[in-house]
Amino acid sequence: MTKQKIAAAVMMSLAMSLSGTVFAAPADTVAEGDLAARIAAIEKQQQQLTKQLDALKKENRKLRKKATGVDSNKEAIADLKKEQERVKLHGFVRTQWEGRNDSKAEPWVNEKTNNRFHLNLEGDLKVNENWTGHFQIETNNRYARSTDYTGPNGGHSTNQNKINDKDWGTVQRVWLTGKLPNGLEVNVGRRWAFLGQQFSLLGATVNGIDATMPINKSGLRAGAFYYNMAEYDNADFSFWGPMVKGPVAKNLDVFLAYARVGGGDKETPYVAGDYSHGNWTGKNAFVLSAATNIARNLRLTADYVRTDADINAGRPDWNRVDKSNQSFLARLDYKWTNPDVVGSFAAFAGYHYVGRNGFIMSDENDGAIKQNSRGWSIGFRYVPWKRIVWETKYVISTNNMHQWNSWDESYNRRLLRTQLDFIF
Repeated sequence: MTKQKIAAAVMMSLAMSLSGTVFAAPADTVAEGDLAARIAAIEKQQQQLTKQLDALKKENRKLRKKATGVDSNKEAIADLKKEQERVKLHGFVRTQWEGRNDSKAEPWVNEKTNNRFHLNLEGDLKVNENWTGHFQIETNNRYARSTDYTGPNGGHSTNQNKINDKDWGTVQRVWLTGKLPNGLEVNVGRRWAFLGQQFSLLGATVNGIDATMPINKSGLRAGAFYYNMAEYDNADFSFWGPMVKGPVAKNLDVFLAYARVGGGDKETPYVAGDYSHGNWTGKNAFVLSAATNIARNLRLTADYVRTDADINAGRPDWNRVDKSNQSFLARLDYKWTNPDVVGSFAAFAGYHYVGRNGFIMSDENDGAIKQNSRGWSIGFRYVPWKRIVWETKYVISTNNMHQWNSWDESYNRRLLRTQLDFIF
């Protein structure tokens, strides 16, 4: 049995060997078949890669389209911001309280008290890279009803007086500012303008034009102005002349101006007390103003003003007035406040002598420093919260120094004022 199984196995093995020899393919045929299979596999892989490549290209087109949309959105946002920057609003809201001993002597009924809310709103309207339009609105809302306007015969005053007193919130001032490539700067229209660093010769609303050009690279500028008084029912005259302003040295800033004044004449600046037919300055006026840092955090500013007004013409010797055509202001500032820096603090002290005819229209600082007076002032500023500035000042002065009539009298004035400015 075992031998038969062995014989069968040998016969089967031999048969398989013979069959492999008879039916096996040549070597070249095997190589060609393997190459064809490889080529087929590569072609199939290529087709798959082509499909993946097409898919990637399609996805890339989507991403590029999306990126283009993002860039387009960025450009649109940038253009929108650019348009928004063409219109800017800024200013402050003030709440103010003051006490003084001369409220009864104030000739204007609506100014017998300055306890008030005050809005100062300014707008900048960019025309192009060189020109910008501006407007300004001021509104006073006084706390006390008893300070309503009264006319000469009692009752309410005219609408014109209300507009002049800036209580209606109308657009009082409109002007254009030009900054040209050659350095020329131009202001034209109705705006608040000043001559002198302490607004000593002029600090008022005017109609007109001024233009300055740079003299050097440090900021010194020279130019000229032509102004006409505006917003004042007791002033109707024009004045013009040259001016120089800016730093003349590392630690010295100046403001020099000369004005040739029209209206009235040197001998009779008044006509029966009616300023609208003349002026109180005469024909010529000038201001010399300078500021320097005398020590760290200490800045001294001084203004000297002189006009050729002569109110002594025709007066007897016993009724002559001296130095009514001169003004002098000195101010010492310690540090400076920054509305964005909470805790910043500043203090100031000053002396003023403002002659009755020693200005064109000097700034009275809302009645704190009256014209035709001399005296002292001290005060401070403090930033308790961001963009909120607290200021308090005390002023002691002798008012009505130069009397027009022999029966006029000078008087001592005391003023204490405190206010909060909410800056926006």
